[in-house]
Amino acid sequence: MQPMVNLALRVLREAGEELVHAVERFDFERSSDQDISKFVADSAIRTEKTIIFKLRKHFPEDTFQGRETGTSNNEEQTGNTWLINPLEGQENFRSGLPVYSLVLACQIAGKTEHALIINPVTGQEFTASRGRGAELSGRRMRASSKTKLSQAIVGIKFPGLAQDERNDRIRARIGNLSQQTRMIRALGDDALTLAHLAAGHMDAAWLNNVDSLTLQAGALIAKEAGVLLTDFSGGPDFESEGDVIASNPKLLKSVIKGSL
Repeated sequence: MQPMVNLALRVLREAGEELVHAVERFDFERSSDQDISKFVADSAIRTEKTIIFKLRKHFPEDTFQGRETGTSNNEEQTGNTWLINPLEGQENFRSGLPVYSLVLACQIAGKTEHALIINPVTGQEFTASRGRGAELSGRRMRASSKTKLSQAIVGIKFPGLAQDERNDRIRARIGNLSQQTRMIRALGDDALTLAHLAAGHMDAAWLNNVDSLTLQAGALIAKEAGVLLTDFSGGPDFESEGDVIASNPKLLKSVIKGSL
Protein backbone atom coordinates (compact mmCIF):
# COMPACT_ATOMS: atom_id res chain seq x y z
CA MET A 1 0.00 0.00 0.00
CA GLN A 2 1.28 3.44 -0.92
CA PRO A 3 2.50 5.65 1.99
CA MET A 4 0.02 8.37 1.02
CA VAL A 5 -2.82 5.84 1.18
CA ASN A 6 -1.64 4.56 4.56
CA LEU A 7 -1.73 8.08 6.01
CA ALA A 8 -5.14 8.80 4.50
CA LEU A 9 -6.49 5.49 5.74
CA ARG A 10 -5.50 6.30 9.30
CA VAL A 11 -7.26 9.65 9.01
CA LEU A 12 -10.45 8.03 7.69
CA ARG A 13 -10.30 5.33 10.35
CA GLU A 14 -10.06 7.89 13.15
CA ALA A 15 -12.86 10.01 11.69
CA GLY A 16 -15.00 6.92 11.26
CA GLU A 17 -14.52 5.91 14.87
CA GLU A 18 -15.66 9.35 16.00
CA LEU A 19 -18.73 9.07 13.76
CA VAL A 20 -19.68 5.67 15.17
CA HIS A 21 -19.27 6.94 18.75
CA ALA A 22 -21.56 9.88 17.94
CA VAL A 23 -24.22 7.44 16.69
CA GLU A 24 -23.94 5.37 19.85
CA ARG A 25 -24.58 8.45 21.99
CA PHE A 26 -27.53 9.77 19.98
CA ASP A 27 -31.04 8.62 20.93
CA PHE A 28 -32.78 8.04 17.60
CA GLU A 29 -35.95 6.59 19.16
CA ARG A 30 -36.71 9.63 21.30
CA SER A 31 -35.68 12.22 18.74
CA SER A 32 -37.95 14.00 16.29
CA ASP A 33 -37.41 13.85 12.54
CA GLN A 34 -36.08 17.38 12.69
CA ASP A 35 -33.60 16.47 15.43
CA ILE A 36 -32.45 13.43 13.46
CA SER A 37 -32.00 15.47 10.27
CA LYS A 38 -29.92 18.00 12.18
CA PHE A 39 -27.83 15.23 13.73
CA VAL A 40 -27.15 13.69 10.31
CA ALA A 41 -26.20 17.04 8.77
CA ASP A 42 -24.02 18.02 11.75
CA SER A 43 -22.33 14.60 11.71
CA ALA A 44 -21.47 14.87 8.02
CA ILE A 45 -20.05 18.39 8.39
CA ARG A 46 -18.11 17.54 11.53
CA THR A 47 -16.66 14.39 9.96
CA GLU A 48 -15.62 16.27 6.84
CA LYS A 49 -13.92 19.01 8.85
CA THR A 50 -12.11 16.39 10.91
CA ILE A 51 -10.82 14.65 7.79
CA ILE A 52 -9.63 17.91 6.24
CA PHE A 53 -7.97 19.08 9.47
CA LYS A 54 -6.04 15.83 9.86
CA LEU A 55 -5.11 15.49 6.19
CA ARG A 56 -3.83 19.06 6.11
CA LYS A 57 -1.31 18.21 8.84
CA HIS A 58 0.30 15.72 6.44
CA PHE A 59 -0.37 17.55 3.16
CA PRO A 60 -0.36 21.30 3.89
CA GLU A 61 0.00 22.32 0.23
CA ASP A 62 -2.97 20.29 -1.00
CA THR A 63 -6.51 21.34 -1.92
CA PHE A 64 -9.54 19.76 -0.22
CA GLN A 65 -12.91 19.51 -1.93
CA GLY A 66 -15.65 18.33 0.42
CA ARG A 67 -19.25 17.54 -0.38
CA GLU A 68 -20.44 19.45 2.68
CA THR A 69 -18.04 22.37 3.04
CA GLY A 70 -16.86 23.00 -0.50
CA THR A 71 -13.29 23.70 -1.57
CA SER A 72 -10.51 24.64 0.82
CA ASN A 73 -6.95 25.32 -0.28
CA ASN A 74 -3.83 27.33 0.36
CA GLU A 75 -2.97 30.46 -1.60
CA GLU A 76 -0.38 28.77 -3.82
CA GLN A 77 -2.58 25.76 -4.76
CA THR A 78 0.56 23.80 -5.59
CA GLY A 79 -0.41 20.38 -4.26
CA ASN A 80 -2.80 17.57 -5.06
CA THR A 81 -6.58 17.62 -4.64
CA TRP A 82 -8.49 15.47 -2.16
CA LEU A 83 -12.16 14.70 -2.82
CA ILE A 84 -14.16 13.96 0.33
CA ASN A 85 -17.61 12.48 0.89
CA PRO A 86 -17.79 12.20 4.68
CA LEU A 87 -21.05 10.27 4.85
CA GLU A 88 -22.30 8.24 1.90
CA GLY A 89 -25.50 6.29 2.59
CA GLN A 90 -27.10 9.01 4.71
CA GLU A 91 -30.57 7.45 4.63
CA ASN A 92 -29.12 4.26 6.09
CA PHE A 93 -27.25 6.30 8.68
CA ARG A 94 -30.37 8.16 9.84
CA SER A 95 -32.29 4.87 10.05
CA GLY A 96 -29.66 3.11 12.13
CA LEU A 97 -28.61 0.70 9.38
CA PRO A 98 -24.86 -0.04 9.62
CA VAL A 99 -24.36 0.42 5.87
CA TYR A 100 -22.73 3.80 5.35
CA SER A 101 -19.24 4.89 4.42
CA LEU A 102 -16.54 7.53 4.37
CA VAL A 103 -15.13 8.14 0.90
CA LEU A 104 -11.85 9.74 -0.14
CA ALA A 105 -10.04 10.17 -3.44
CA CYS A 106 -6.74 11.87 -4.23
CA GLN A 107 -6.24 13.53 -7.60
CA ILE A 108 -2.76 14.24 -8.91
CA ALA A 109 -2.49 16.49 -11.96
CA GLY A 110 -6.25 16.21 -12.37
CA LYS A 111 -6.40 12.40 -12.42
CA THR A 112 -7.66 10.23 -9.57
CA GLU A 113 -4.66 8.19 -8.40
CA HIS A 114 -5.71 6.91 -4.96
CA ALA A 115 -9.09 5.95 -3.53
CA LEU A 116 -10.41 4.84 -0.15
CA ILE A 117 -13.86 3.71 1.02
CA ILE A 118 -14.42 2.49 4.57
CA ASN A 119 -17.42 1.19 6.45
CA PRO A 120 -16.66 2.39 9.99
CA VAL A 121 -19.14 -0.05 11.56
CA THR A 122 -17.85 -3.28 10.01
CA GLY A 123 -14.24 -2.10 9.75
CA GLN A 124 -14.03 -2.99 6.05
CA GLU A 125 -11.47 -0.82 4.26
CA PHE A 126 -11.41 -0.73 0.46
CA THR A 127 -8.40 0.97 -1.14
CA ALA A 128 -6.77 1.31 -4.54
CA SER A 129 -3.93 3.10 -6.28
CA ARG A 130 -3.85 3.47 -10.06
CA GLY A 131 -1.91 0.62 -11.65
CA ARG A 132 -1.34 -1.15 -8.33
CA GLY A 133 -4.60 -3.03 -7.85
CA ALA A 134 -7.29 -2.84 -5.18
CA GLU A 135 -7.37 -4.19 -1.65
CA LEU A 136 -9.92 -5.03 1.02
CA SER A 137 -8.40 -4.56 4.47
CA GLY A 138 -4.92 -5.20 3.10
CA ARG A 139 -5.76 -8.20 0.90
CA ARG A 140 -5.83 -8.06 -2.88
CA MET A 141 -9.32 -8.27 -4.34
CA ARG A 142 -10.68 -9.09 -7.78
CA ALA A 143 -14.07 -8.81 -9.42
CA SER A 144 -16.35 -11.81 -9.79
CA SER A 145 -15.81 -14.13 -12.75
CA LYS A 146 -19.50 -14.84 -13.37
CA THR A 147 -20.45 -14.98 -17.05
CA LYS A 148 -24.21 -15.63 -16.91
CA LEU A 149 -26.71 -12.97 -15.89
CA SER A 150 -29.01 -15.65 -14.50
CA GLN A 151 -26.34 -16.47 -11.90
CA ALA A 152 -25.48 -12.88 -11.03
CA ILE A 153 -26.18 -10.78 -7.95
CA VAL A 154 -26.67 -7.19 -9.09
CA GLY A 155 -26.37 -4.14 -6.85
CA ILE A 156 -28.92 -1.50 -7.84
CA LYS A 157 -30.14 1.92 -6.82
CA PHE A 158 -33.79 2.85 -7.17
CA PRO A 159 -34.59 6.41 -8.26
CA GLY A 160 -36.32 8.91 -6.00
CA LEU A 161 -40.05 9.43 -5.57
CA ALA A 162 -40.36 11.91 -8.42
CA GLN A 163 -42.69 10.66 -11.12
CA ASP A 164 -40.97 11.86 -14.28
CA GLU A 165 -39.90 10.35 -17.56
CA ARG A 166 -36.33 9.68 -16.51
CA ASN A 167 -37.26 7.93 -13.27
CA ASP A 168 -39.95 5.92 -15.05
CA ARG A 169 -37.35 4.67 -17.54
CA ILE A 170 -34.96 3.76 -14.74
CA ARG A 171 -37.65 1.85 -12.84
CA ALA A 172 -38.61 -0.02 -16.01
CA ARG A 173 -35.01 -0.99 -16.76
CA ILE A 174 -34.42 -2.17 -13.20
CA GLY A 175 -37.60 -4.23 -13.50
CA ASN A 176 -36.36 -5.82 -16.72
CA LEU A 177 -33.01 -6.59 -15.13
CA SER A 178 -34.54 -8.09 -11.99
CA GLN A 179 -36.39 -10.70 -14.03
CA GLN A 180 -33.17 -12.07 -15.53
CA THR A 181 -30.76 -12.10 -12.59
CA ARG A 182 -30.28 -14.42 -9.67
CA MET A 183 -31.15 -11.52 -7.34
CA ILE A 184 -30.86 -7.78 -6.98
CA ARG A 185 -29.66 -5.91 -3.91
CA ALA A 186 -30.07 -2.25 -3.01
CA LEU A 187 -27.47 -1.41 -0.34
CA GLY A 188 -28.41 2.26 -0.12
CA ASP A 189 -24.75 3.26 -0.41
CA ASP A 190 -23.27 3.75 -3.87
CA ALA A 191 -19.67 3.71 -2.66
CA LEU A 192 -20.08 0.41 -0.86
CA THR A 193 -21.97 -1.05 -3.81
CA LEU A 194 -19.00 -0.37 -6.11
CA ALA A 195 -16.55 -1.53 -3.43
CA HIS A 196 -18.35 -4.83 -2.85
CA LEU A 197 -18.58 -5.29 -6.62
CA ALA A 198 -14.81 -4.87 -6.77
CA ALA A 199 -14.42 -7.46 -4.02
CA GLY A 200 -16.54 -10.01 -5.89
CA HIS A 201 -19.33 -9.96 -3.31
CA MET A 202 -21.67 -8.91 -6.11
CA ASP A 203 -21.36 -9.53 -9.81
CA ALA A 204 -22.66 -6.30 -11.34
CA ALA A 205 -23.97 -2.86 -10.42
CA TRP A 206 -26.65 -0.64 -11.97
CA LEU A 207 -26.63 2.78 -10.32
CA ASN A 208 -28.07 6.20 -11.14
CA ASN A 209 -27.15 9.71 -10.00
CA VAL A 210 -24.02 8.66 -8.16
CA ASP A 211 -22.39 11.56 -6.32
CA SER A 212 -19.43 12.79 -8.38
CA LEU A 213 -16.97 12.69 -5.46
CA THR A 214 -18.08 9.17 -4.58
CA LEU A 215 -17.79 8.05 -8.18
CA GLN A 216 -14.15 9.10 -8.46
CA ALA A 217 -13.19 6.80 -5.61
CA GLY A 218 -15.59 3.98 -6.44
CA ALA A 219 -14.65 3.88 -10.10
CA LEU A 220 -10.91 3.64 -9.41
CA ILE A 221 -11.36 0.84 -6.87
CA ALA A 222 -13.66 -1.03 -9.24
CA LYS A 223 -11.36 -0.62 -12.25
CA GLU A 224 -8.29 -1.74 -10.30
CA ALA A 225 -10.18 -4.92 -9.41
CA GLY A 226 -10.96 -5.70 -13.05
CA VAL A 227 -14.40 -4.08 -13.36
CA LEU A 228 -15.55 -2.25 -16.48
CA LEU A 229 -17.86 0.76 -16.15
CA THR A 230 -20.17 2.29 -18.75
CA ASP A 231 -23.07 4.71 -18.91
CA PHE A 232 -26.63 3.44 -19.44
CA SER A 233 -26.12 3.19 -23.20
CA GLY A 234 -22.92 1.17 -22.86
CA GLY A 235 -20.70 4.17 -23.63
CA PRO A 236 -17.81 5.62 -21.63
CA ASP A 237 -19.53 8.79 -20.37
CA PHE A 238 -20.70 7.52 -16.98
CA GLU A 239 -19.25 10.46 -15.07
CA SER A 240 -21.40 13.19 -16.63
CA GLU A 241 -24.71 12.06 -15.08
CA GLY A 242 -23.42 9.55 -12.55
CA ASP A 243 -25.35 6.78 -14.30
CA VAL A 244 -23.27 3.61 -14.09
CA ILE A 245 -23.47 0.03 -15.29
CA ALA A 246 -20.53 -2.05 -14.08
CA SER A 247 -19.36 -5.66 -14.03
CA ASN A 248 -16.50 -7.87 -15.13
CA PRO A 249 -15.80 -7.74 -18.90
CA LYS A 250 -17.48 -11.07 -19.67
CA LEU A 251 -20.78 -10.15 -18.01
CA LEU A 252 -21.09 -6.51 -19.01
CA LYS A 253 -22.91 -6.91 -22.34
CA SER A 254 -25.49 -9.16 -20.70
CA VAL A 255 -26.15 -6.62 -17.94
CA ILE A 256 -26.61 -3.79 -20.45
CA LYS A 257 -28.85 -5.89 -22.70
CA GLY A 258 -30.79 -7.32 -19.78
CA SER A 259 -31.88 -3.89 -18.63
CA LEU A 260 -33.28 -2.80 -22.00
